[in-house]
Amino acid sequence: MTVAIEIQNLSKKYQLGSLDGISLNKTLVETFTRKAHLVVEKLCFPFLRGKKEKTLVNEEFWALQGVSFDIHEGDRVGIIGRNGAGKSTLLKILSQITAPTSGRVKIKGRLSSLLEVGTGFHLELTGRENIFLNGAILGMKRKEIQSKFDEIVDFAEMEKFLDTPVKRFSSGMCTRLGFAIAAHLDSDILILDEVLAVGDTQFQAKCFKKIDHLGASGRTVLFVSHDVNSVLSLCNKGIYLENGIVKESGAIEPCVSAYVKHLKAQSFSWEGVLGDEHIRIYSAVISGAASQFFYQNEVLSLSIDYEILKPHSDLFLSVGIWNMRNQLIARSHTFEDPKHHEEFLQVGKRRLSFKFNTSLFNAGEYLIKLQLAIHNGKKISDEAISLRFPVYSQIENTRFAHAIKTDGINLGSNWSWVNE
Repeated sequence: MTVAIEIQNLSKKYQLGSLDGISLNKTLVETFTRKAHLVVEKLCFPFLRGKKEKTLVNEEFWALQGVSFDIHEGDRVGIIGRNGAGKSTLLKILSQITAPTSGRVKIKGRLSSLLEVGTGFHLELTGRENIFLNGAILGMKRKEIQSKFDEIVDFAEMEKFLDTPVKRFSSGMCTRLGFAIAAHLDSDILILDEVLAVGDTQFQAKCFKKIDHLGASGRTVLFVSHDVNSVLSLCNKGIYLENGIVKESGAIEPCVSAYVKHLKAQSFSWEGVLGDEHIRIYSAVISGAASQFFYQNEVLSLSIDYEILKPHSDLFLSVGIWNMRNQLIARSHTFEDPKHHEEFLQVGKRRLSFKFNTSLFNAGEYLIKLQLAIHNGKKISDEAISLRFPVYSQIENTRFAHAIKTDGINLGSNWSWVNE
């Protein structure tokens, strides 16, 4: 396969210096801002003149360190990692917005990028004029741009706003037009940095379908997103960055699995001592086919190590499933089956296992919360143990992977037809 982007030992260093609190900057806008700050300071605080010279404090920050990988033509690459991992810096270097400190980047073909809402737009120009401006920046001739013009307008669904200055556009309108321009103009490589999070759900689905089509037609797509489900359904390759270093690259699933596993916010296990004179819980662990990574239709197991010290007939344990909006969507209690409840109350240290099928849930993130209580008595532990787990969709047809953005109970596919 032909290599579209070749990156060798790429590093980027920023100088986190300050001159009495004023950052040292490299871009033209930042330099003018700093100069203006000094002028205002002299006008508003003349008594500072003649004071001790300002001291310069320097600190180095490596946003990228020794990054190397190849991207082939037609690859749809998801770049994932936590905030500050170096994702946006990498895309800015590829888009030639900033230069690397060291290393080499080789790009084959035309590249278009949509890094932030409004990037590449001249705010005083109209939507129509910005379409031609962006095409010209890509090196396209006017006739080439005109041949794509109707497709861009139709995709963005903004015909009546074409002759309105972009400065009057909302962020959603900028996203619509920006993506339509980037996706339809004649570029070989498309770079997207978290921009689709601004658009509405229907437009997002339209964009993802377009991206999938671009990849199938041989265009190369680099896509940054914190939405793991989007990355999984859209991309065939992945790059996982952590603190400016490539932790994993290659097929998308191992990259996402490594990313999820290292997320500090994710908690698949709990250890400690919790309880009272009746019961103690020592650990709670979620596990599955791939312990840190759950697809729909996998069986997930919750294991609880506990000890009954003093049995009480009204003592029970409850397992609750909550969505990320803190809404209870499902619950099970040990007392629901008398036989199981009797087993639960036996004296001594034991391990309790609770299994459920993740096909019960739509794609999303969920919390398992444990509750210990004596019925009509006291709460021993009110959801102090909380475990977080993600469920990822297995919808293979990417046309529909983004049609519904929701969590909660999955009703399944129990459709039936009656022929009249």
